[in-house]
Amino acid sequence: MKQMMMRLNIFKSEVMDAGITRAMGYTPYAAASIGECFYAADLVKKHGETFAGWVAAWKEIAVRTEELAAAFAADDSPAAAGRAYLRAWNYYRAAEFAVMPQGSQAQAALYRDSIRCLDKGFERATYHSEKIAIPYEGTTLPGYFFKASSQDQQPRATIVLNGGGDGAGEEMFFIGGGPQGLDYGFNLLVFHGPGQRGALHQDPSLCFRPDWEHVLGPVLDYCQTRPDVDMARIGVYGVSLGGFLAPRAAAFEPRIRAVAVNAILPNYYRHWMDEALEQAPRIFSGAIASHLAGYSAADWNKLVSPVLKVREDARFVFSLMDWTNRTSSPGEFFKKIQGVWDIMPLAGQITVPFLSLQSEGEGENASRAAEAFYEALSCQKKHVIFRAYNGADQHCTLNNLQLAADVLYPWFRKVLAL
Repeated sequence: MKQMMMRLNIFKSEVMDAGITRAMGYTPYAAASIGECFYAADLVKKHGETFAGWVAAWKEIAVRTEELAAAFAADDSPAAAGRAYLRAWNYYRAAEFAVMPQGSQAQAALYRDSIRCLDKGFERATYHSEKIAIPYEGTTLPGYFFKASSQDQQPRATIVLNGGGDGAGEEMFFIGGGPQGLDYGFNLLVFHGPGQRGALHQDPSLCFRPDWEHVLGPVLDYCQTRPDVDMARIGVYGVSLGGFLAPRAAAFEPRIRAVAVNAILPNYYRHWMDEALEQAPRIFSGAIASHLAGYSAADWNKLVSPVLKVREDARFVFSLMDWTNRTSSPGEFFKKIQGVWDIMPLAGQITVPFLSLQSEGEGENASRAAEAFYEALSCQKKHVIFRAYNGADQHCTLNNLQLAADVLYPWFRKVLAL
């Protein structure tokens, strides 16, 4: 986990603390209420702070908020209804996020609930949104396209918001400060790539792949079909695991004209090794870090098993990795990502402007790896560190998304000559 200086410490579980910060982070975009989120936290605690209790609590708040939205709609208060539907989306999303096992029908039902509310919220928003289906290898990837007005057909600079390993594609509209991006004059596109939950709920075989240029390529093919997209001004913003995926694509895809990343992730396998050694060194007693690469899947399972028995948050994280990567154990997951999830050798192939955003609470190892990749870049580049004194120290700046957006979009305006 990350070294969060400003952790709320509401729960024993750091995963849950991060989860409620994430939910509350969308308040500036009318997709959360601080009071509703704290009420949900109280319900989680009454349920014993289990993941099942988390799901039940957030679902209860989501149902109640959706009922409130429907009442506003019936009372001919479309703006109030729209905001309440966006909040209901967020709370269903928070519930769906923590369902175990991932990929279950119960989880898929909560995801459908969240999308139902999101669509109703978007219908009443002041900006324009449309659901899209991006052709991809015999199937489609779900997504949304946003612009300031449905009447605006002018070709505009467009930013593709690329999510990470545990988020929903549509959630990137809020993580990426979407309403601010529209105010700055951009079109925005969000999507679920393989391994991301909307694609997985649609087709469980669509697991993560490291060669992300073969994912963003079809996304940009779709952009080329739209007269309102200026293909000479395409930017990509990747967060979390998107800090690997977006730079990887930029190294191979010439239609990407600028790339921004919040939390560069140069080597996914190395990240997991650093995380394990940083978080729980006692479980590696007698093991030398340099020897871990030679571990078999069985070795890893034996090593991780004691942790899984006592820590529900660890069981959740590894079950999520199995779902998104089509693996069946921590050891199989580690061996699958070893060797192939490495973009350090590709840094010199990135020739477009590059913005690196990093929160100081990401942890020493993660920050050191991000800085090493940044230093290896030879393109036009800029590095910004968000600080705790800005209320912006958490992973991907989830505790101050407005600040991140006010750094991100002016940079895109400059390098894409908006």
